Amino acid sequence: MAVNHVQTFAKGTVLFSAGDPADAVFFIVAGKALALKGEQQVALGPGGFLGAVAFFQETSHTYTAVCATELKAIAITRETSREVVAKQPVIALALLKELALQVPQGEELTFFQGREETGQAQPVSAEAVLPKAHPVFEGCVPLEYGELVFPVEVECRACQTKFTGMRVRTSRLQLAEQRPDFRNIYRNFEPNYYYLWVCPHCLLTYPERQYDRLSEVAARRWQSFITAHPPQGTFEFSVPRTIHESISAYYLAMKTYEVIGASPDLWANLWLRLLWIYEDLGAADLARQAAEKARLYFAESLATTTRSAAGDQRLYLILGELDLRLDYRGEAYRNFHAAATMTGGDPRLKQLASDRIMDLRSGQ
Repeated sequence: MAVNHVQTFAKGTVLFSAGDPADAVFFIVAGKALALKGEQQVALGPGGFLGAVAFFQETSHTYTAVCATELKAIAITRETSREVVAKQPVIALALLKELALQVPQGEELTFFQGREETGQAQPVSAEAVLPKAHPVFEGCVPLEYGELVFPVEVECRACQTKFTGMRVRTSRLQLAEQRPDFRNIYRNFEPNYYYLWVCPHCLLTYPERQYDRLSEVAARRWQSFITAHPPQGTFEFSVPRTIHESISAYYLAMKTYEVIGASPDLWANLWLRLLWIYEDLGAADLARQAAEKARLYFAESLATTTRSAAGDQRLYLILGELDLRLDYRGEAYRNFHAAATMTGGDPRLKQLASDRIMDLRSGQ
């Protein structure tokens, strides 16, 4: 299989974008890629070609090709095309057939070889995951986000299924500001869309950074639950992942949290991040509901768990910010005052709390 020309590409790699010069044809050996053009999307597996027509017409690509899984492909360039064709006549014949079937290219994406059809395992439906009347938000995260995450192999703590999780390249993030509720705003990325890992088989959903800390007791509880209630479908993020998939993962996490008996801290942080997503989407009613839930769990955490004085200050400050979102100005003042007057703690947090009190007094 022309071993010298086989290359391996990580999940999420953009092989080429619409408008790029066509410098190579990619013949898929293993894995899956997606061809994207407007609202159209085609999945290609082993035996499929990407970029063939534009390469031989010496024009620019008319669609974007992204690796949906780890991909092994033979990259046929102008320098290597003669060698590959001479040594691999089977590939050469397949390429000729692909060109014959694709030309002329219309508006519709048309592929005949390597196309993957939907299998028997159907994705879990939005109705089965989201609350009643919850809207399905259209759109995907920007393709550029793919350059700021990398794939890692994960083994589900409950069913031992191996799947690909995406981890953020934190060293490449460009911090623009930190808001009073401790949300970091980055110029080039939104990490809340990548907060959770979801097992595609049993749907166990847990924060990526805390995945290794999921206890054996919690894993056994989920095992018992899915034995009695097998998942009605599978779940896997697209490449690029959609807004709908990212939000659905939060509601899958809620089911996991209910079953395993997650701590108030986990619940609070889940709702806070979902609040931020809803605010970015301009979904005011959903954002208010999320703020109410986050406030409830942060208050429970403050009352039932122990942490450092600085940790308590952070909780008081977050509670104050949630109170402001909910128009509970009196409660906001009391929480900021508690953070500002706490014995010990972090002087910077005391100053932040004092500044928020001044904002309240000045009507901001």
